[in-house]
Amino acid sequence: MNLPAQSAPLVYLVVLNWNGYADTHECLESLRRLAYPSYKVLVVDNASSDDSAVLIAATHPEVELVNCTANRGIAAGYNAGIKAALTRGAAYIMPMNNDLVCDPLFLAHMIRTQQAWPTSGVVMPKIFYYAERDRIWSAGAYARWMPSNIVMRGRQQLDGPAFATDAELSFAPSCCLLLTRALAECVTFDEGYFFYYDDWDFCMATRKAGYTLCYAAKARLWHKVSRSTKRSAMALRWWHVFGQSCVRYHRKHHDLRLLRLYVAWVLLRETVKGNVRSLPTFLAGVRTGLRADLRDDLRPAWSR
Repeated sequence: MNLPAQSAPLVYLVVLNWNGYADTHECLESLRRLAYPSYKVLVVDNASSDDSAVLIAATHPEVELVNCTANRGIAAGYNAGIKAALTRGAAYIMPMNNDLVCDPLFLAHMIRTQQAWPTSGVVMPKIFYYAERDRIWSAGAYARWMPSNIVMRGRQQLDGPAFATDAELSFAPSCCLLLTRALAECVTFDEGYFFYYDDWDFCMATRKAGYTLCYAAKARLWHKVSRSTKRSAMALRWWHVFGQSCVRYHRKHHDLRLLRLYVAWVLLRETVKGNVRSLPTFLAGVRTGLRADLRDDLRPAWSR
């Protein structure tokens, strides 16, 4: 962008950490190399049970650390960081996972895209797999054959001309999003989700508020993909949370008829994949979500 620091809008990058110092350290090291003149990094520690927060403070003194008293999930962690960034005068806020490694120019490209699309409140980068540097994990997302069956655009495809142009999106995964201050002041992540569907819900709320979502084709980063849930000893609980979350999403944005169709599709899909043992846990989560009031706090104590 070649902007002097005094004229570049201030960006706060909000990195969410939970028991993941090694990944967070690598992410923060890549953020140190950003070719953008006006940014600050804020790490939200989501009540880690290890020494993550202490190590981050010791090795990254340039980073502001916000410590949550309990792990209330991705949405609540993001909101804590976004709220802090707003109070510090951020013009843009970027909530992001800790298992990312960023190209030095990615932030500058995302700012440029947002300024070229003035109705956009959310911009996402082109996200590659960490282990396959040219293979795309997400270039956005869209609903496939039913409104709640959301799939990643470009997933597992090699980068190429089809993903080389900025574009308006229907959905964007929340592992890295650039938010305008105006959007962040009126749309928040729904803390009723612990994880999963919180990003699709946020995108729906963004569009309902009159903002668009955009894809910045030149902004690149690499994602290790679901590190926190995959390394947890409670990985099977993911299916219970998935069940709860999909019910919450359908109750807020669709209807129970579509929910029944979606649940049937998940059961068929996982049976074909040979993942039958997870289905009772998934269905238990669905039942929990159906019995609950939308105001109930059903988030689990994901503490290990």
